[in-house]
Amino acid sequence: MSNQNDLDDQLYILLASMKEYREAIADDKKRLEQFYNQVASGVLDKAEKSLENTNKKHTGALNNSIQALNEATNRLNLKLIFIFASTFVAVMMVFILAIFLYIPSKDEIDERRADMAVLKKYPLQIRESDGETLVRIMRKNCYSFEPSSVKEKTYDWCQIDPKKY
Repeated sequence: MSNQNDLDDQLYILLASMKEYREAIADDKKRLEQFYNQVASGVLDKAEKSLENTNKKHTGALNNSIQALNEATNRLNLKLIFIFASTFVAVMMVFILAIFLYIPSKDEIDERRADMAVLKKYPLQIRESDGETLVRIMRKNCYSFEPSSVKEKTYDWCQIDPKKY
């Protein structure tokens, strides 16, 4: 039985050492977890600080860029407003100038209508040649309304030739 006792003692010693190893492993596990938590929290703290610093730098750079962009936009808006306003004023001036140059006055329109009313009484011979309107006249019956003191009179008022064509 001594063999059996030796074996029991050895088993007891083995169980006791296994228990010690198990406790040592559990202690080591706790220490490793604490070390891991400290390292992880330290790394996280450093990473957070680094990210905060980087964010602050980038936020400042973005704010500067936004301010520069806003200033450029304001300048561009003022330039565009000035260009469009000056273009509008120029176009309106050209339009008004065209109205005054190319549209006859009411007096001139009335005068032309009176002339047309007089000319409609006669059957005139009218032709166009080289872009000019021609009227047949009687060359022998031309008159001048210049005063008699003028030496060289222009006979530019001629009687029309009312023949039917």
